[in-house]
Amino acid sequence: MTEQKKEKKRFLDKAIDALTDRDEKAAAAEEQKKLAAERIKAEAARAQAAADAAKAKAEAEAKAKTAAAQKKHQENLARLKQEQAAKLEARKAEIEKARAEAEAAKAAAVVKHVWTNKDTYADLAFKHYGSIKEPYWRLIYEHNKHIIGDHPNHIKTGTEIEIPPLPDHLKK
Repeated sequence: MTEQKKEKKRFLDKAIDALTDRDEKAAAAEEQKKLAAERIKAEAARAQAAADAAKAKAEAEAKAKTAAAQKKHQENLARLKQEQAAKLEARKAEIEKARAEAEAAKAAAVVKHVWTNKDTYADLAFKHYGSIKEPYWRLIYEHNKHIIGDHPNHIKTGTEIEIPPLPDHLKK
């Protein structure tokens, strides 16, 4: 081959190489664009997954707060019910105590009696205290001594006397 042919061949080889390199570079650039697009998609998918995870976490936290608030509300309701039950029991006890005190006061209240010609201190003592013994009838006399006078037999018919409550030392 002649020198000229050789040079042409070299020139053609260089041109072919240059074109081939250009095509390969274009293909490489296209491949890089595809990779970059895939990276962007992958990054977007990761960002979406992170956002979904954050949203799920926020929802879980909200549910946990709601559950905690409901539990606290239930505990408060239970505590209030217990307090109300305790107050009710205390009020019942107060009412029962007041009722007992009223009955005791009623029993301790002085009873009025108008003396008749058929009355005796012993009869009144038996009627009100359940005994005719002297301490019982004398209690009636001593309580009314300021009305009757110094002697128990000096009481007049129609005199209003009081039957006092029975003191503890005479209760059976």
